[in-house]
Amino acid sequence: MKLLTCCLLGLLCANWNLASARGEEIGLDEFFRVIQAGNVADMMKMMHPQLAERIDPPILEAWLQAVSFRLGHVELISPVTSLISENRRELTAEVFFNKGTAEAELILENNVVVAFEVKSEHLTNWFQRPTSLDLYHSQGRLFLQSLTNSDWESCRKALHEKVSRELTDQYLQDSLATIETRTGVQPEIHYRQARLVIQPDERLRQIDLVYELTGSRGSLTMEVMVRFHGMQGHLVGFRFLE
Repeated sequence: MKLLTCCLLGLLCANWNLASARGEEIGLDEFFRVIQAGNVADMMKMMHPQLAERIDPPILEAWLQAVSFRLGHVELISPVTSLISENRRELTAEVFFNKGTAEAELILENNVVVAFEVKSEHLTNWFQRPTSLDLYHSQGRLFLQSLTNSDWESCRKALHEKVSRELTDQYLQDSLATIETRTGVQPEIHYRQARLVIQPDERLRQIDLVYELTGSRGSLTMEVMVRFHGMQGHLVGFRFLE
């Protein structure tokens, strides 16, 4: 897992994380206690919102499960190396688990996590798939609803920014015309299934979400593609299957 970071804007509220709410200072002990508990919500509460919004809960949950399964329980955290400035703390240490070791780095601003990294050979290719696809097929549905409502701005917001910049209004209009020709205006959108595209090293490359659009004229099957970077999935395109 690469280092996850966010930009810090302004002062941070103390109630954005568990330890601050109790008046405690977050350290690697607290950080790994939450990891060992495997509670996604508690871990997200430790993070600055700008970091949390770049992490999908079902991917974070998969990471927590990978740490638990591949490394096991924390037995010892070596003496922590700290770099401390006015409101910033950078903590690094070697962490010994019952199945292996890891190098940990935790960066906090005003006692809120803005970056973290846990490096270990045991976590190579840890991401096989999210623990749930509900988030992604909901995002896909919202994109298709925006498309069938001629809401081009919302269509672009739903897509990865690189794809969004290349998507013209004319292409969206032509796509909507194809949909309406086959289904009629304002078709119903039904999620059907997901196809997982796996790389040779068994990592998940992409998920293709399949939807059926039905209306007064008939039905049409469409696919919305989701690709993963870091701990987040991004809608990167769509196509007609029939």
